[in-house]
Amino acid sequence: MSRRRRNIYRNLFVYAYLALPVLIFMTGWLKWYWALPLGVLTVCACIKGFQDSLKTRCLVPRAGGRGSADARTALMALLLIVLWVYLSGVGGYSYQNSDHVMHNTVFCALVECEWPVVTQDGGRALIYDIGFWLPAACVGKVFGLEAGYAAQFIWTVLGVYIVYDLICVYRRKFDLLPLTFLVMFSGLDYVGTCLLVPKEADLGMAYHLEHWALHYQFSSVTAQLFWVFHQAVPAWIATVLLLVQKNSKNMLLILSLILLTSTFPFVGLIPIAALLYIRLVVKGRIRWEDIFTFQNITGAIVIGGISFLYLAGKEAGGKIGLVFDGAAAEGPVKMIGVYLLFCLLEFGVYLVFLWKYRRKDPLLWLMIGILLVCPLIRVGDQTDFCMYASIPALFVFLLFCMKAFEKIYRNGKKWLFAAYCAILLIGAITPFNEIHRTVSLTVQRFADGNSVRCACIDIENELLEADDFSGEAEDSLFFRILAKR
Repeated sequence: MSRRRRNIYRNLFVYAYLALPVLIFMTGWLKWYWALPLGVLTVCACIKGFQDSLKTRCLVPRAGGRGSADARTALMALLLIVLWVYLSGVGGYSYQNSDHVMHNTVFCALVECEWPVVTQDGGRALIYDIGFWLPAACVGKVFGLEAGYAAQFIWTVLGVYIVYDLICVYRRKFDLLPLTFLVMFSGLDYVGTCLLVPKEADLGMAYHLEHWALHYQFSSVTAQLFWVFHQAVPAWIATVLLLVQKNSKNMLLILSLILLTSTFPFVGLIPIAALLYIRLVVKGRIRWEDIFTFQNITGAIVIGGISFLYLAGKEAGGKIGLVFDGAAAEGPVKMIGVYLLFCLLEFGVYLVFLWKYRRKDPLLWLMIGILLVCPLIRVGDQTDFCMYASIPALFVFLLFCMKAFEKIYRNGKKWLFAAYCAILLIGAITPFNEIHRTVSLTVQRFADGNSVRCACIDIENELLEADDFSGEAEDSLFFRILAKR
């Protein structure tokens, strides 16, 4: 296949993958006289973004690298991704972690209920970052719930493969190293668990290791896929897509397309996009006004505006504060001590190996800043903001660590490379534990004749009454003016 054709297909799949949930949402949730013009504007913006991306060839590996994957590498990568996604529990074909109870319930609501999803009296509505599930939900509405779960699995595999492909474009090299890092890279959660909650350090029990630090939590890429795939996969795509942009013509469009799928990661991606834009301006590659393109303006006002108005009605979104506000019982000294240990083990230790290669890179300093701030902010009653808003920064940090791995190896510094491998292996205990838990409990449940899929809760009386997943429709500007009745 020619480079030109690969460029067309790659851009087509990426922009279609990000845009399809938004278009389905507009069609299913908005009154027809809003859906028609806004949907047309969205399609035109995505087509313009697609065309500009083709012209700049930002998704074509630059000279100096192996320009495409050979068939064997591509097939191997796809098979590994299928296995990884299978083990994640997406679709309910292997053991599902507890978060899938609500995820399955949201998906069932999208398949079985009329859109928009509201209570029978119309008082409350499903208000959640539902975008990722919408393509599979369409399949489920036509062919049944089981077909919907299968489509959800396929949609996730396709998204993860796009992520892998974009990373290879970013690296200018197609091999399996990105998958190795995606699956196994993590902070040193096992060390933190041994220090603060040693009763959960028994690897034979396969506990979830990442909640060791009280009110702070970052998630490995494997944990993100196993627990919050619906937010993580679009955020990964958007993060790498922004990194490979050669101008600012599509930046706001890319951001707007993930607001409905990855709300908190969208927030964490804003400063990254801002720095990338500033860097392009400072280096003279673009003029500052180049960001005001049709697709960016449409993305910010139409796509971003509709998504924001919809999500603004979620009740949990109004509970914003500092993590210290709800942690008086632990005391400030303990909270600060745990915070410092958390930062050291989650990303600080890796700075030793990045420092030589990245210390002058403003993007590294921004990642450090984001990862220092995210644990301090609380939205709602859980640590969701810390876990999810940090996803883009952690993903960029992973890419930096992967690059450092290659450079240290090529430089022949054996002792430094051995130390780095040791740290990476200690970090890999976290995703290994996630996989271990899935495999062991899947086998156990199959042996006992039990389902591996989490059962859904009651949509009307539980899901639509939960603050994290719903809100009052009558108080929402979106449901009063824009949404179907």
